[in-house]
Amino acid sequence: MPRIVEVATTYNKKYYDLIAKKMVESFVKYWPKDIQLHVYWQEQEPEILEPNIVYHELYKVQSQLKEWIDKHPESGYHGWRGDRNKYVWKNDGIKFSHKVFAQTHRIKNSNADVILYSDADTLYTAKPNLDYLREICPADSLCTFFDRPKFRDETGFYMHNPQHPQAKDWANRLEEIYLSGEVWTYEENKQADQYTMAYGRDSFKECKQMDLMQYHNGVDAKDPVPTSPLSEFLNHLKGNKKGDIFA
Repeated sequence: MPRIVEVATTYNKKYYDLIAKKMVESFVKYWPKDIQLHVYWQEQEPEILEPNIVYHELYKVQSQLKEWIDKHPESGYHGWRGDRNKYVWKNDGIKFSHKVFAQTHRIKNSNADVILYSDADTLYTAKPNLDYLREICPADSLCTFFDRPKFRDETGFYMHNPQHPQAKDWANRLEEIYLSGEVWTYEENKQADQYTMAYGRDSFKECKQMDLMQYHNGVDAKDPVPTSPLSEFLNHLKGNKKGDIFA
């Protein structure tokens, strides 16, 4: 029997209005009806109602996240650098914690064999290659990612094996990075999830992990998804690419 695949994403109202609504609509259009999308939302009440879309209010299912955020109202925890007098997104540990806690909740509560996490600025463009997704998230691997040499993990795309013997330990470790305050001890500009996810993985070096930078030849070291087989059925509109759909 094929291993069960499910998809997860997260967004707030601002991001929903910008791109995430289109993301959910593209999932409905292209994905098989027997595969679930788990949406972790803030502020924006669910409005696209389909049998295979499951909504979770992020701050309710991850109340410890909300408590932690409320303890850090100062602008410095939200990316403001007084020494530079500007916002630096890589220092915004609060913003990127939402993505991490959506994934850890899914890991701890999933009955699937494969979790595909897609950022809410992902648009599906064709029927997904499920055989390929199962291939790159094998049953004996903890997680699947692109570990970029300079920038560490590409976190717009991530995969998890919730049935792995250490899956819940992996989820707990990621949450610990935030709840313990460890995230604030990292060197300059490394509070974004591309680093916290990678640092979390470093605690599980004894586990098999699938690094797609090594698995595929010729992927771009900065923006690997468009130069990988994933581009056959999804488009990650990271950064300025979001402007392309509104041009």
